Amino acid sequence: MRVFQRLTSIRPNAVQLTWIAALFFATLGNIALWQTLWTQVALDGLRSVLFLISLPIFLFCAFNILLTPLLALPYLRKPLLALLLIISAACTYFMLHYGVLIDRSMVQNALETNQAELVSYFSVPLLLTLVLLGVLPAAAIGSLPVRRGEGVLQTVGWWAVNVVGSLVILTLVSLAFYKDYASLFRNNRQLKDQVLPVTFVRNANGYLKRRYMAVSRALQTVAGDATRPAPIDGRRPRLVVAVVGETARAQNFQLNGYPRATNPVLSRRGDVIAFQNVASCGTATAISLPCMFSRMARRQYDEVQAATEENLLDILQRTGVDILWRNNNNGGCKGVCQRVPSDDMPALKVARLCVNKDGTCHDEVLLHQLGARIDAMEGDALIVLHQIGSHGPTYFERYPAQADVFRPTCNSNQIQTCTNEALTNTYDNTLVYTDQVLGRTIALLEGYADRRDVAMIYVSDHGESLGERGMYLHGTPYVIAPPEQTRVPMVMWFSPAFARNARLDLACLRANAEDGSYSHDNLYHSVLGLFDVASGVYQQGLDLFAGCRAPAPDPHGERATSGPVRQR
Repeated sequence: MRVFQRLTSIRPNAVQLTWIAALFFATLGNIALWQTLWTQVALDGLRSVLFLISLPIFLFCAFNILLTPLLALPYLRKPLLALLLIISAACTYFMLHYGVLIDRSMVQNALETNQAELVSYFSVPLLLTLVLLGVLPAAAIGSLPVRRGEGVLQTVGWWAVNVVGSLVILTLVSLAFYKDYASLFRNNRQLKDQVLPVTFVRNANGYLKRRYMAVSRALQTVAGDATRPAPIDGRRPRLVVAVVGETARAQNFQLNGYPRATNPVLSRRGDVIAFQNVASCGTATAISLPCMFSRMARRQYDEVQAATEENLLDILQRTGVDILWRNNNNGGCKGVCQRVPSDDMPALKVARLCVNKDGTCHDEVLLHQLGARIDAMEGDALIVLHQIGSHGPTYFERYPAQADVFRPTCNSNQIQTCTNEALTNTYDNTLVYTDQVLGRTIALLEGYADRRDVAMIYVSDHGESLGERGMYLHGTPYVIAPPEQTRVPMVMWFSPAFARNARLDLACLRANAEDGSYSHDNLYHSVLGLFDVASGVYQQGLDLFAGCRAPAPDPHGERATSGPVRQR
């Protein structure tokens, strides 16, 4: 009782409240950061010990300066500080349990999440972390009555001395251990994405700025010169189904040499082509999906530009290709399908396929009444099927009983507590189910082969970490992302008539798929090529079909051309 009375009798002024908050963020509020620092600082002498001691001092002074503008606000300081504490607690949970970093794409994922995705992450450990590192510290700091009564000059003097003092200490520490700090940050670039709440605030601010820029700009026309050849009598319409996978990594695809039977259906066919070396544009759907359908390559990709200019679907639709987007991904299409016809499959609540409590559906729902949609299409058409695929951490909810072939499984969202065997089994079962869905997609297309030239292209948006190097899920900054997150499977199937009429040498394509290196950069130009779109934006060098396309016959006997002509 006396301890409680003593605590409640504490009446710090605003500067002292800042010290309390800075001390918390320099210690308990950044457990994940300290976990990294402890492993990176080798205690091999007096200097290294002193350097380690300097780290909390450095962090305290830095937080003291950074929190000053916030805690100088009389009525907003406590609510905003409480919000930062709770957000930081949530970030700490994901950093500790899944090994993620709170970078730009991770913040974007958090701000664009929906109820189904939130539910998939909820757990008792998450709740405890929020309470212990967020709610309780916020309540404790919020209960401290801030002492008032100082004059304006005295208050300004307190703040000035506080900031200047912190700057002096930061300068002295930095000068004393300059080489140590330079080496630490140079060799551990991920540290900037671990400092809470700084990394969240910085990236959230950047995200909101980009969102504002995207909605305030007018949509820019791309490939205004795009044309397609006039229809030829007797030429059958082309139908391409592009299946956009979710969180499938190439390493676990049987078609890519994985020793387990994760692609039993497709492996039994002799007419599918599996590309062995394909890189994603990003490590999260929010980046990869718009990038895949954008004219920009990964290294030049800018999400504001992508959101404010026409994408591949817009160009195809404007040139007469019938477009349909079918969505089963709980993150949506990230704006890619904004201007084309689309079906939201979970909203249909199809019995037997939409059985998860969070409202998500198994991917077979993408084929629900798809035949009727195809029958209503005239001329050339592109259908995009956007999967929920292997999205974690609730992998066990992504497949029905007939795909539960590997046992034991990890039937929990606490994947870091499962054995590696159980986790891998569960993830591999999601790929078995994707294989079944792709097999059914090809079978559906084969039913139209007497009326249309049909083809299927499958490519995943990014990969997934399953505990390698202590990392789980995805979203790691690309520059340090492991291959498990950046290498993705890509599989194609063409009907004999499609290959013949599109002049595709499938043996050539199969050889290239085995030996060549490709990426999401190729998708945009390759699909333009499949639909014979001629435009200045088309780059033949990025069209992975161009090298395996026979020259087009010229009725006038002039020199034949190979593929779409790039107009200048």
